Amino acid sequence: MSEIRIKAGPWPSAKPFTATVTAEPAPRRGVNPMQDSLMRLDESEQLRQQGKLERAQKICESLVREHPDYMAAQHTLGLIHADRKNYDRAFDHLSRAAMLNPRSWMTLTALAGVCLELHAGDMAARVLEQARAIKPRDANVLVTLGELYRAEREYELAKEAFREAVTLEDRLLPAVMGLGRVCAELGQNAEAAEVFEGLINRGMSDVAVLFALTGVPSPFIKVDLLAELDKLSRHQSEGGQDEQHAALVRAAALDGAGRHAEAWQHLVPVNRAIFIGMQEDFRDLSERQNTIFATLQRNPIKPMGDSRDRGPISLFILGPSRSGKTTMEQLVATLTGVKRGYENPGIDRAIRRTFQSAGLLTRSYFEMLPPQLYSQCRDIYLEELAERAASARVFTNTNPPRIFDAHLMASALPNVRFIFMKRNLEDNVLRMYQRKYQRGNSYSYDLKAARDYVAWYHKMIDLMAEKAPGIVRIIHYEDMVTDPPGALRVAADLCGLPMNEGPLPQVGDDRGCAAPYKQFMAAAQ
Repeated sequence: MSEIRIKAGPWPSAKPFTATVTAEPAPRRGVNPMQDSLMRLDESEQLRQQGKLERAQKICESLVREHPDYMAAQHTLGLIHADRKNYDRAFDHLSRAAMLNPRSWMTLTALAGVCLELHAGDMAARVLEQARAIKPRDANVLVTLGELYRAEREYELAKEAFREAVTLEDRLLPAVMGLGRVCAELGQNAEAAEVFEGLINRGMSDVAVLFALTGVPSPFIKVDLLAELDKLSRHQSEGGQDEQHAALVRAAALDGAGRHAEAWQHLVPVNRAIFIGMQEDFRDLSERQNTIFATLQRNPIKPMGDSRDRGPISLFILGPSRSGKTTMEQLVATLTGVKRGYENPGIDRAIRRTFQSAGLLTRSYFEMLPPQLYSQCRDIYLEELAERAASARVFTNTNPPRIFDAHLMASALPNVRFIFMKRNLEDNVLRMYQRKYQRGNSYSYDLKAARDYVAWYHKMIDLMAEKAPGIVRIIHYEDMVTDPPGALRVAADLCGLPMNEGPLPQVGDDRGCAAPYKQFMAAAQ
């Protein structure tokens, strides 16, 4: 999720304070402890906003040692830990601040944001509900609500929340960025570009804005990305993630301008650096790939079958990243009775809750769940599916890692269907290599690793089709581009839905995108 920035709290900046204090003795003659603490808190918050987090933290820690019930200091210390991505510590201090003042909507909002970072969406929703009851029309509350919906892949609701926040505070950057990102995730590319370019035109541009704009297809981008990047001062694009994003913005701009050799020169070093930093994740993923493939080879798939009283069809549209899943989902959503689920976390949540309910260590891998707990996992999933799908006959999911447990879902869950997407390997690899992911996808930052992953994914698709032909269909990206109605008819037949007569959404054509990079990709092998 995006970083949520809110104010320290509803307390004033340090200023002359003349009230008589009798609650505790002054530490030294002539010093008012209330005035002293407020001045130190104000200094800590100013340091936090300047990014001087270590100094800010030391001041706040001394304050809470001296005054454990100093709610404002607990709140600010929680924000400092959140800024440092120490979310467990942030939760400790913010929850204590909320305990001291349960009516502080700012503390509750910040606490909800931290719960989201800790992947505790249900708790975030409960905490945020309290904040909204106190302050229903605050932009910061609405931004956090938007991020909550976005994490749950309820993009339409997220868009409403961000738009309302922008209406209240049109210069609140997290609100505008959230709106733009959700528009892009909904495939509303023209609107997304308009939102991001609006920030640039108002002088609110930075690397994050330009990087977000590169997530929009180039035909929708009107600004000169290279010129805008060059306008930024050096400190705005140097160091850590900003430096990586700046390199990727430049590569995307050069690619759009047809300057492919220059684009490649920027792509290679930034991807190499990211890949080196993700070696542990890459090794773990490679081991899991080998294990899952061997398991699927050895064992048959016995689909659970359909059951009218067990909810709608769960249609998993799966494939490697950038293989056309979202476009296929947009087509499928034109069928009557289909609700888009995007990359919804329903299966992940059901698996984790099953482990927890059984008193086991929390895990997210279906293959680690004891078979005797499958029925409990099924019940949890179906309960959430009923809530999300409502009256829909088909509910989609495009989460690529579901390939790892597709065979188990087919056996343990009723009413399951799969559409697997395949794409030209080199085109697929290039588009992955040009993208920076929020998390995971470690293989995408190395060409050989990316090729191996896509090849493995294709082999998994073929095995699934061989072992469960009744519930599996394979659609090639290139066929979907040239014949959208034909691709849609495959999905309609698979789910038992009638075809509609209305127009279909426009399908982009990204075939052959790797051709200008063929020599560079070959040399990098």
